[in-house]
Amino acid sequence: MVKRILFSVFMLTGFVAAPRPAMAVGCTTDLLDCYTRAAKVDSFWYRSAAGLDCEIDYAGCVRRRLLSA
Repeated sequence: MVKRILFSVFMLTGFVAAPRPAMAVGCTTDLLDCYTRAAKVDSFWYRSAAGLDCEIDYAGCVRRRLLSA
């Protein structure tokens, strides 16, 4: 009986404490498109720099989305 109550409380706490999904769907799509463009760069260093630029743009996009929400 006690195990069932504790399990129920644990499950309810887990559902209440579950994080909401991030609303950055457009940002993620833009990130994937940017990665695709970066992958087409021939030079290793320029490709790496382009990938890092994609990540910086993604972080900025997510930040704007979270602050506007």
